[in-house]
Amino acid sequence: MSCQPRPSIPTPPTNLPSCALPIGGSNSSILDACCNGHINAIATYSAPDGDQNNEDDDGCFQYCITDSPDLVQGCLAQKMEVYEKEQGAQMFECFNLKAGVRRTGGSAEGYASAGVRVRGGLGWGLRVLLGVGVVGTVLGGAI
Repeated sequence: MSCQPRPSIPTPPTNLPSCALPIGGSNSSILDACCNGHINAIATYSAPDGDQNNEDDDGCFQYCITDSPDLVQGCLAQKMEVYEKEQGAQMFECFNLKAGVRRTGGSAEGYASAGVRVRGGLGWGLRVLLGVGVVGTVLGGAI
């Protein structure tokens, strides 16, 4: 297998939020670290058939599916910055960023998913309310 450089990263075979990069060098280790490879599976894929693709290009890209594509994208941008400057090309790409859980702002802002946004004190209050409900259910069932 001989992977040829390509001007862009082809879309991985999924509709879920994912990030992809070409196989080679330390890219596999970087993707594993940024995408929490022990939690999110990493798979290889090929570019779609076309005039620039041949049998030697099979399996030349890797991707991971993630619930936090913004965080993975930020990690990859930080770790791949040096390689992108050396190569003069984009070394990774993230796809379908609109689907899934996304950070709504800075670290103190909280998360948004399925139209629900939980921030600061409201998040703390919601946890207390749910905790009291669970304790009430357990104690109510014991009586």
